[in-house]
Order: sequence, then C-alpha cells, then structure tokens
Amino acid sequence: MEALLCKRLGDPASSSSLSPIEVSRNHPIPELDSPTEVRVKVKATSLNYANYLQILGKYQEKPPLPFIPGSDCAGTVDAVRPAITKFNVGDQVCSFAALGSYATFIVQDQSLLSVSALPSLISILM
Repeated sequence: MEALLCKRLGDPASSSSLSPIEVSRNHPIPELDSPTEVRVKVKATSLNYANYLQILGKYQEKPPLPFIPGSDCAGTVDAVRPAITKFNVGDQVCSFAALGSYATFIVQDQSLLSVSALPSLISILM
C-alpha cells in the first residue's frame, strides 16, 4: 500500500532538500490484531494544523519515528474480525484517529468508527 511516512521531524513546507516526509509505495498493509479492530480503505482524509505540528515535532503527543500522520478519514470497510457485528465489509465509514490516515489502509477499533449517513446513491467522493 502507499503511505506518507514521517521519518524525521521538520517542516514539510520547507524548500530544504531533506524533507521530513516521504511516500512509501510498498508499505505493509496493517493487520487486524485485536478482536474489535476494523480495517478501512481510506478514500478521503484531511490536512489539519495538528498534523502539521506532529510532523514538526511540536504537537503535545509525540509519536515515535517513523510514523504515518493523519487523523480523520472516510472510507470503506475492507476487513473485520469475526466478532465484529456493527460493521460489514463494504460499509462506508468515517473515523477520527490519532495517527495513520495518510495511507491506503488504516486499522481502527470499532468504537472509533461511525457509519456514514450517506444514501447509497451518493459516494464518499462525489
């Protein structure tokens, strides 16, 4: 999968040749490790000031390097654990995550997901 990795702290908007972020085109697809996890194929994510601060290393929570930035996202359920009853593969969902939405897939606990209230004729990305 593709993922935007923050490999070092710094300003991604800087004209410096040593960017703190890079695109990984063969990052491993995250596995479902917990019985309450759901994997989502990300279709849309946002760029927030908090994400920028994380990459700068100035956010109050400092994840270990390397990390995949990104917080809220919308997408389609790709995989669920057998115990999951609230979500099915193919459901459109939205989520708020501490990290990880700047990737093709994100794994979230089902408690952090909401079923999108979009009618079936409307897609997440119009």
